[in-house]
Formats: sequence, structure tokens, C-alpha cells
Amino acid sequence: MLKLYIILYYEFLKIGIFAIGGGYAALPFLYFIQSKYNWFSVDELTNMIAVSNITPGPIGINMATYTGYTTAGVLGSIICTCAIESAPFVFSITIMKIYDKFKTCSTVNAIFNGLRPASCALLTAIGLKLLYQTITYNNEYFSSSLQIDNKAIILFIALMIPFSFMKKQPLIAIIAGALGGIILNQF
Repeated sequence: MLKLYIILYYEFLKIGIFAIGGGYAALPFLYFIQSKYNWFSVDELTNMIAVSNITPGPIGINMATYTGYTTAGVLGSIICTCAIESAPFVFSITIMKIYDKFKTCSTVNAIFNGLRPASCALLTAIGLKLLYQTITYNNEYFSSSLQIDNKAIILFIALMIPFSFMKKQPLIAIIAGALGGIILNQF
């Protein structure tokens, strides 16, 4: 069990160090953890994102807590939560101390200009994978037996269109998705 705790701490420390761009930037790392360790399924990862969105607090921390709890109970959730926060805590204090000196440096600005598109590319890639796995019944890419979940496509389009063009609270999309799931499940 100690080995599991060490691996959890290590994996979530990496997320805390490299997931630049907020909680959703942790998704590529969580997807990797799912494929490497099988601590949770892709469906559970999707549920984790939904639960993390509707619970109070930062999404990345909520996902770490959720993963830790489902993997190793209460102690696992504490370990993952502390791990994901330890590096950003140290980095934030360090950067606050030195950023004012270097904020006009062209190299520092170039680094941040490169990190934003990289984070966006990672989020888009994982988003497309999750979309594919949500609207199909098959978790394998390029499979010959592709089965489409028409209800998931209907719900996706019904939620994507208004939320793409209007600024709405994410909680409204989550609640609308849950209600839409209940309604579509009746058919």
C-alpha cells in the first residue's frame, strides 16, 4: 500500500508542476494515469470531470481528491490533494518574488506565449478523445465495430450550441446535462 501512496504522490506532483493553465490542464495527465495504471476507467474519468465541476473548489484539486479517494480511500485523497498543490504553492511564492524583476524580459514573455498554445493543444486533444468516447459505445479508436450513442450526440449538440455563443455558468451546463440525461434515458 505504501508503494501506491508514493506513486499517487509522484503522479499528482507531476500534474501540479506541469499542468499549466488551470484544472482542465490536468486532463491529459489524468488520461495518461488512466491508461498507465487503470486506477479508474475512461467513464469514471468523465464522471470525475462532472463531479469536479459541480463541487465547490478548484477543478484540479477536486479531480485529485476524487482520484485519490477512488484509488486509495481517504488517505489517497489527502495525498493526491497535497501532491497537486505542493509544487504550485512553492512556485507561486518563488515567482511572486522574482516576477516583477523579469516581467519585461522578452524570454519570459516568449515562454508564456509558448505555454498557452501548448496547454490549449493538450486540452483540445483530450477533449476530442473524451468526446469520441462519450458519443460512441466503444473506447477503442479506429475499431471496426463503431456504435454511435445518438442520445449523447443530441445532448452534446443541444448543450454545445447555446453554451458556445452565450456566457453561461458552467454549473448550468452540468445541471442541464444531468437533466437531459434523465430525460433522454426515458426514451
